[in-house]
Amino acid sequence: MLSILIPIYNYNAVSLVRNLHQQANKENIDFEILLLDDASDNTCHREENAVLKELSKTKLFELPTKAGRAIARNFLAGQAQYDYLIFLDCDSEPVDNQYIARYLPYCKGNDVVVCGGTAYKPTPPPPNAYLRWRYGVSAETQSAEERSQNPNSRFSTFNFMIAKKLFWSIRFNELLKNYGHEDTLFEFELKKRNCTIQHIDNPLYHIGIDTNDVYLEKTRQGVANLVILLENYPDRNLLIQDIRLLRVYAKIEKWKLIPLFSFAYLMLKKIMLFNFKSKHPNLFLFNLYKLNYLCYLRHNNSQDI
Repeated sequence: MLSILIPIYNYNAVSLVRNLHQQANKENIDFEILLLDDASDNTCHREENAVLKELSKTKLFELPTKAGRAIARNFLAGQAQYDYLIFLDCDSEPVDNQYIARYLPYCKGNDVVVCGGTAYKPTPPPPNAYLRWRYGVSAETQSAEERSQNPNSRFSTFNFMIAKKLFWSIRFNELLKNYGHEDTLFEFELKKRNCTIQHIDNPLYHIGIDTNDVYLEKTRQGVANLVILLENYPDRNLLIQDIRLLRVYAKIEKWKLIPLFSFAYLMLKKIMLFNFKSKHPNLFLFNLYKLNYLCYLRHNNSQDI
């Protein structure tokens, strides 16, 4: 029935996996939990996660070199034996003990894809991780009703279930090696197949909140991935139509203002980074920072920061 697939990188997933194992056992269903350590460089976490090899219906695979998010998920799907796949990130935590149960009614047919949603605990993290938490609470925490207003633009790989046959007609695009926008490409392929994403209220807490420095680096990686997509994805219009940052960028490009925004990145980045690392990060400035950086990369044909 269910294959629960969790890529792991530099994280202790023991509590999460045991929780999910207990929930699935309680539902008395056929299931498996497949884990892939994507060459974690943290020896302590690898040793901690090794105990999961002893858990029934659980397999832990380990890669010798880092493959990236898309390849890791495709690998796990390739090992799955059941017809429905639940993908979730390792730095998550079920909100309650009904996480598995809420997905079960949707295990019907070969074209099902269901997103459960993302939640954040109300207590703020330490100041050095406040930017990621603030952005997540503002941009990612939405009810199923809110997400369903534009269902195919609210897809997230953080927490979703999909029929295996549908997944294998798409797979994650392995063009992008670093963080960011692999979910965008997957969403595009769902649209091409006229698959409507179902949204339900079955969130996971995102508890592995990146520090400000780590999140800013991931943000730059995500913007660099947009450059790769602009240069390589065959349907540029679809990219611009579906990604808000690219819609704004396209207007700037049309008005020939890319050099100006590129210059603004160089002139303002220190001030912006100071704000992002404060207790009151401004999310408007954060979006402007991404736009400026995109223009900088395109203007200089470089991914230097």
